[in-house]
Amino acid sequence: MSDSFSQRVHFYYCILVALKIYVKTRKPGNVRGKNNFLLKWLRNAQDDMIFHPDINSEISWLRGKIISSGPDADLEPMLEYVYETAKRAEKLRLGP
Repeated sequence: MSDSFSQRVHFYYCILVALKIYVKTRKPGNVRGKNNFLLKWLRNAQDDMIFHPDINSEISWLRGKIISSGPDADLEPMLEYVYETAKRAEKLRLGP
């Protein structure tokens, strides 16, 4: 549990960087392309066990969120919010 916030911060940092690289290297695309990329990225991250096993529940939740939100929902702001929230929680846990 002590590394839970650090693992979550790391995971969301990685997914945001991957998404920004994807968007920057593609022609102006649409949200559906971003969501397809995210779903593939998450599947690969889970299949290849890139992250700590504790993050598997986060990956499953996020895949479900993308699917249930529909193909035209831009989830990048939500990813950024979760990342910032986890980062603040980690700082609070670590203290000054």
